[in-house]
Amino acid sequence: MKKIFAILLTLFVSQSILFAQNGTKVSEKDVPERYVKDFQRLAPDVKNVEWQHVDSLVYDAYYENESGTLTAYRFSPKGTETRWYIESRYYPHAILDYISANYPNYKIKELYVLMIKNKATYRALIGKRKGIFSKKWRNMRYINFETDYKFIDEIEL
Repeated sequence: MKKIFAILLTLFVSQSILFAQNGTKVSEKDVPERYVKDFQRLAPDVKNVEWQHVDSLVYDAYYENESGTLTAYRFSPKGTETRWYIESRYYPHAILDYISANYPNYKIKELYVLMIKNKATYRALIGKRKGIFSKKWRNMRYINFETDYKFIDEIEL
């Protein structure tokens, strides 16, 4: 019994460590100053912001806006993206229907409204969940939709 418990505990700890490595949280002082200034200009009243280092020159700033919606800005040399994350209970049925019809056995990991250069689209990150203990995401891809829910394209990751 002790061996089984030890094995399960080891699996749980290793899965937690692997999950934590998917995104790298950083403190604001580790973010390039131009991104911090841009964020302060875009969201001057936000105090609780979580910064993530995505790529060499790409950083995300996550926070809850005044209505309680998870919001993020992605800063990169190419420009700034704005994301408004949608709770699963509010997913548009047209998007759910499209994904279930065209991507059987896929689940939505996250869905958000993406604003780039004053153009809004929906972006769903979908994948298959596999595994006994960890339920890792596999075959990940982005599915993009116009604001009237028409399919735009798919990006495999």
